[in-house]
Order: sequence, then structure tokens, then C-alpha cells
Amino acid sequence: MAGAPAFLALAANCLLLFLDARGVPLPASLGAALLAAMFIVLAGSLDGIPPRSVAVFLLVILFPLAGAVILVPRVHRGDLEPFHLSSAGTVLYERPWGRGRVILIGTPRGKYVVHLPPSSLFLEGDRVQVDGVVQPLEKAAKEGDFDEARFWKAKGADGKIRRPDIRLDGEGRAGVLGLRRSLREKILMNLPPLMRGHLLAALLGGRDPDLAERHSAWGTSHLLAVSGLHTGMVVLVIFLLIPAGPFRIPAASLIMWLYVLCAGASASALRAGLMIQAGFIGRWLGRPSSTLNAVSAAGLFLLFWRPWFFWDLGWRLSMTAALILSCLFSGRGKGSRVTAPVLLWLATAGMVTGVFGSVLVAGMIINFLAVPVFTVLLPLSFFLAVPSLAGIPGGWILAEAGEGLYYAWGQFADLTASLVPWEAPYSGLLSLSGVALTAYLVLAGLGFRRLHAVLFAVPIALFLVLL
Repeated sequence: MAGAPAFLALAANCLLLFLDARGVPLPASLGAALLAAMFIVLAGSLDGIPPRSVAVFLLVILFPLAGAVILVPRVHRGDLEPFHLSSAGTVLYERPWGRGRVILIGTPRGKYVVHLPPSSLFLEGDRVQVDGVVQPLEKAAKEGDFDEARFWKAKGADGKIRRPDIRLDGEGRAGVLGLRRSLREKILMNLPPLMRGHLLAALLGGRDPDLAERHSAWGTSHLLAVSGLHTGMVVLVIFLLIPAGPFRIPAASLIMWLYVLCAGASASALRAGLMIQAGFIGRWLGRPSSTLNAVSAAGLFLLFWRPWFFWDLGWRLSMTAALILSCLFSGRGKGSRVTAPVLLWLATAGMVTGVFGSVLVAGMIINFLAVPVFTVLLPLSFFLAVPSLAGIPGGWILAEAGEGLYYAWGQFADLTASLVPWEAPYSGLLSLSGVALTAYLVLAGLGFRRLHAVLFAVPIALFLVLL
């Protein structure tokens, strides 16, 4: 337990936000969070009190109190009063939204969401003049419905602009936004369809609707969301290219964070970057940290930065997967490493079906090969794309070779999905089993005996699901 104190702080604050969202008064939510964390500490000490237990106990008290003082008040902060805005700004984010498009504009007074018709073509980095009425973001009528405020506040938005008048002032080519814009243009203009879609997703966090639909049919949509897999691949490539020495870790850190920002700085990418950076710092100090503790500390940092991440499906799936994998690969339960894709499918199926209605059974099978294949395929396709992106004559030959590799993968995935066409719909049992499995694996990773982990995981899952 002393090896992963950040997990206790993360679990306590997640429970605090979970209970608060269901209308439990703050004193009761805080008391439950403190009791749950202390229960885990005491239950993990059945075989004896580990060293540094006093420090862990103080951490258990400190962080839920900080959450009650910082996180909950921020979530409940009153809506801003409508006002008229006339200001210069920069387009920070753009994407399709229903039948139209949506952009996030950064101004000196804050960041605001703007909904536009499909014919409006503003791109990231554009300098604009915006004029309109700023209004608060809408909250869901009931828990479980789409909550506009939570979704956009997790991306840093302060409000939305109603009936905006937006005029283009110029194209931005400087900084990270300029780099993203230039790279997107080169990818769109120089690469064949499958290479283009996969590299847009991996390098810029972009979304190709046709490619997204195919991955959804294979149960591998996570491969298109920048996460620990992609960030880890970038660091691995850097380590292979830069020889060991005093500049290796600083260079890897710099390039990794440039990649995270260039890829859109999603919740999952930020979590992965923070976790890897914690490992770098521990290695530099000669004190390697627990992977479980590093994952938890990264998640806790993001919650205190933007507590609305707690309701972000990407953040939840990323944290669940990272916590499970850190426990499976920590030296305990080595036999479970082979079954990691199945365990991840079972652990996350309840969350996925709760949002999308069902989850593909074929994904459990395809992901046995998808992760190792794409760990090689994505970096390889990037290097194959470089000559074409650089405008080198004949570069298209290598790009077409990469296209062929993606095509071959698509044929295999289509065949597998056709042989296993079933979908698992949402059910309380599926959700309960996912929470129980996650709780069991994490408790086992914390050092609980298997029997104790089972005995504690089941009531934890029942409490969370039935509440």
C-alpha cells in the first residue's frame, strides 16, 4: 500500500465527485471518501503494518480534504452571467458536430465554444474577430444525459457564443497550432487514404469518419485515440535513435511533450505524458517509482487541474486501462499478461455500452493482435510517409507500401469481425462485472491476497453500480 499512496488519493477524490454528482451532501460525500480510503489502508494491512503507514494515512486525510475544498466548489461554481463579447481570438480546436461544425476560440477574456453551419471553414490557428453574446454552457437535465458543460469545460471552455459574427483576420502559422495546421495539410495532400487517416489520428488527434467507422466495426476505436500506446511508441523510438547519455532523457521529455501538444493534448495523452515523465524523474533521481503510483498521480493531477475530466469517457477508459495494465505487468499475476485484451474488454465494456448501447465481441479477439501490430505499424508507416511528406520524388512508392500494410490489416479485421458478428448490449451485470474485475485487479496490484481482493471487490462494485 505504501508503494502506491497516490492511488488512495485518486480513489478518494473520484468517490467524492461520484457521490456529489448523485446529490449526496458534501459532508457525507467527504466522510464516505475518507472512510473508503482508510478502509483500503486497513484492509491492506491485515498481514502487518507496512513501513511509512503514517505518511500514507496523512495522505489519505489530506487529499480528500483538498478535493472537498478545491474540486467540488469548482464543479459547482455558478454559471457566468451573459455578456456581449467583441474581441480578437484564435481558433484553438475544430471538429464536426452533428450536421454542422464546432470551434473553440481563445480570447483575452476566456475560451468559448461556437457552433457553426457545415459551410463555415475555420481551421485551427486562424486569427479571427468575434462578436456575439457569451452564455453559460448547458448542464444535463439528469445524470447520465449528455452534459454540454462537463464536456466543454474538460477542454478548457468557459462558455459559448450565441449568434456569433466571426471574421477571418489571417492564418496562424506559428507555434504548435501552426505546426498542426501545416502537418495536417501535408498529410491530406500527399498520403493515400488509409495512411492519411491513421497518421492524422496518431499525430494530430484527427478523425477520419470512414476510418473511424471501420475501427468501430472491429472494436479497435481506441487505436485512433492518442493514448499511452502512442506516447509510449514515441518515447521508444526516441530511445532507439538517441544513444544513452545525459541528454537522452531531457531530449525524450522535450520531444514527448511536443508530440502530446501536437496531437491535441487529450486527457488520455496528458495522462500518459505525466506518467512517463514521472518515470523519467524517478529514473533520474535513482528512485524508480511504482507504475501504479505513477498512473494514479497523473490522474490525480489532471483531476485537480480540470475536475470535469472525471466525466470524460476517454479519461475514464484511459485510466481504467492504465491501472489494470500497471497491475498486470507489475510482477504479480504474470499469467494474466496473455489475457490482458480480454480483461480490458471485460473491465471497460460496461462503460462503453453505457454510452454507445453495445460493444462488439469481436473486439476481444482482434485486440489480441491489434495492439502489437499497431505498435510496429504506426511508427513504420510514419517513416514510410516521411519522403512523401517532404516532397522527395518517388516518395509515393513508400507511402503506397504503407497503404498496403494497412489494407492487409483491414482485410484480416473484416474477416474476423464477420466470423464473430455478435454484440454485447448494456446490462447491469456487464457493468457490475467490469467494476468488480477492475477493483479486484487493482487491489491485487496493491498487494492484497487474492481471496481478500475478491471479498472486497464485490461489495465495492455493488455499492458503485447500485448507487
